[in-house]
Amino acid sequence: MKMTFRNQFMVFAGSLVLAACAGPGAEPNKESANLTGEQPVIAPPPPEAKLDPEAERIAEDAAIERRIRSMAHYAAATAAMERGQRAEALEEFEQAALADPTNEKIVLEVVRMLLARKQFDKVLSLLVKATINPKAPAKMHALLAVAYSQKGKLDLARIAAENAIRKAPGSILGYKTLVQVYEKEMKGGAKRLPQIRKLLDKAFAQKKPPIAFQVELALMAAGYIGLDNTAAKELQPRIRKLLDAAWASKPTIPLMIEQIGRGYRMIEAREEAAAATEALLKALPGNPAVLMQLAQDLILAGKLKEGRIHLEAILKKNPRAWRAHQLLAAVAMDEDEFATAAKHYREAIKLNPRIEQLYFDLVSALLSDEKADEAQKVLGLAKRKFKPNFLQAYFAAMISLEKRDFNQALDDLRRAETIAKNADPTRLNHILYFQMGTTAERAGKFKEAEKYFRQSIGKKPDYATALNYLGYMWADRGENLDEAIKLIDRALKESPDNGAYLDSRAWALYKQGKIKEALEWQLKALKQTEEGDAEIFLHLGEMYLKLKQPKAAREYLDKAAAIKDIEPDVKARIQAVLKQLP
Repeated sequence: MKMTFRNQFMVFAGSLVLAACAGPGAEPNKESANLTGEQPVIAPPPPEAKLDPEAERIAEDAAIERRIRSMAHYAAATAAMERGQRAEALEEFEQAALADPTNEKIVLEVVRMLLARKQFDKVLSLLVKATINPKAPAKMHALLAVAYSQKGKLDLARIAAENAIRKAPGSILGYKTLVQVYEKEMKGGAKRLPQIRKLLDKAFAQKKPPIAFQVELALMAAGYIGLDNTAAKELQPRIRKLLDAAWASKPTIPLMIEQIGRGYRMIEAREEAAAATEALLKALPGNPAVLMQLAQDLILAGKLKEGRIHLEAILKKNPRAWRAHQLLAAVAMDEDEFATAAKHYREAIKLNPRIEQLYFDLVSALLSDEKADEAQKVLGLAKRKFKPNFLQAYFAAMISLEKRDFNQALDDLRRAETIAKNADPTRLNHILYFQMGTTAERAGKFKEAEKYFRQSIGKKPDYATALNYLGYMWADRGENLDEAIKLIDRALKESPDNGAYLDSRAWALYKQGKIKEALEWQLKALKQTEEGDAEIFLHLGEMYLKLKQPKAAREYLDKAAAIKDIEPDVKARIQAVLKQLP
């Protein structure tokens, strides 16, 4: 359901009034309509001229008079409230704010009252009038930026936010507001990453900012990485430095501790995030949301045992905490306890059957436990409950693969690709096309497999797994051997000591008839393989057989035959080569 302007403004402006947060903005155009009938001052105020002593006295007298009028209206408002005359009280409160718009406390209190009564036009009118005064504080301009932004006047919102920064460059409030303005413009198609980055650099350049500024800046910069991940390498150390300094100050305010933990989480500093959340739990003992977050942070930090203890404690207090079951299942999956994972996913689904991802998680656990039929039943339930989507088709393919129905799996993946093209093109990545390639290859559709592998490599040219797979497929079929070796060499450039890639190169040379050179590469592959690999042993056996060394050939073929849980086609090939031995 879309939020109306009124609801959005209540959320965004209310949060700014209560917690000094801010919202979004942009630049004015000549056609911009005045929202309130007033003429807003949107240009930066001119620098104040130095007054002579008499003018200073007059100005001070005027300021005193304004404060007196403001307090008189405020007193009248308070008296009206006591008499139960709410409408009259609100009118007096408005007059108090307008009489002295530099009185931040009164203006924000009146804004809060107007928001509560959904009198949004009056909020805008008050803020415009308040910010006309050159002494209006930065927070007023930031709040005006929120109001304009939520009204869709991003041009005016941007200038209001810029004024907030100009008035208080050492306050994070204006920066936050302007970043949110830029982000809202980006949703409309504007390109604002350079402006956001320039603004962040300006914030980073502030001398000795307070801890709260540093924490908020760290969060803003981490959010920017989400928009431009190419900046991660340069920004993450700077973010880490800000967060470390804030953490070293030993904060005691829960909100700041939570923000520091969130910042560490955003840059994947797992252990530091867990430490911050532990401190937050001490500040807010027994808080269920913090307990859950701590369990998750511990799990992500690799402290599975501690995370599990917290999750079990949560379930003891609240057996209906479905998220705890989900996280316990994730821990069990990490420890290859697939039956336990499935049990917890089933419990999570019972408690919250509307979360589709839980069904896919359960399917994954069942497939890992080699229970394809059960997985198919769960997927069928998800298909009946939710609209058709990419993941339904994708997991149908995974079930078909587990059942070795490669043609059906390929059909399912083609369907997933079609859905992704129409609904979510980001799904069309190198991994999807690699899986389509391997499935087509296993279905015996080699030309189609080649097409998908090329698409995978096109999406990610250094994707060694796809480079090697296509090269090996050609080598095994005795096709395109020169190109196969080039692809395998590209894979080896990414992973020089990979035994599987060395084996592929050896096999391509073998197919070219370069048996001795192939054997050298195959022995390198053997050296890089810690555990026995049936195909490497098989290839060594075939090479030694070709070199008329049957004793060595039998040694490696016997090793290959002794390995359990190998693909049926490899097993058949081992037996066929063994029969060729004298």
